Amino acid sequence: MSTDFETVRDVFASHYFLFAFLASLGTLQIAVANSGTRGLWLTPRRLVTRWLGVALILTGIAIFFLQPLWIEGPWAGGSVEADSISREWGQARWGELAAARNVNDIHGGLDGTKQAIWFPLAAILAFVVSAMIGALNIMILNRGELDRSETRSSLNEDGLAGLEKHSYFATLPVSLRKFRADIGGVWRTGLQAADRWSLFKIIFDRSSN
Repeated sequence: MSTDFETVRDVFASHYFLFAFLASLGTLQIAVANSGTRGLWLTPRRLVTRWLGVALILTGIAIFFLQPLWIEGPWAGGSVEADSISREWGQARWGELAAARNVNDIHGGLDGTKQAIWFPLAAILAFVVSAMIGALNIMILNRGELDRSETRSSLNEDGLAGLEKHSYFATLPVSLRKFRADIGGVWRTGLQAADRWSLFKIIFDRSSN
């Protein structure tokens, strides 16, 4: 290949991160639209949010696989072959798109380790974007269709139930308080129900001594 492998790897990583972000954001929007979790919606309307999620997924797929047509990389027209090291730097042809991304990781392609790093980072960013925009949507909804007295009465709800009428940032303190209050009992109950040979029971369950 006529280009440094690190340059090729950077191109693949940036393209994959964008693809993973859009796909994660779209999947999350479909899920929260179906469940009514308004605190993570990107739009104030359920149907629009659901179809926006579908559009984000399709956009991510299209951009990832069509980018070689207009962005230069290790897929120049006429050089896309099984042996990825023989490729030239440039833009791909329509007929070569199916093989354009097929670059061995030892030649600069994206390996499994980097995918395992970039994908969760993209998913976390998708959640952060949803939480931030969802907070703005909750403000809009609270001024309109959501009843103010109803939202006040549900302020102590945590988890997904709280996100139906409140933003992620409003429900987080409540969830953390309940987590701290319940974690001790959950831990003790789990230890008591564990098998005698469980490593955690052997180390931490002093009640059996």
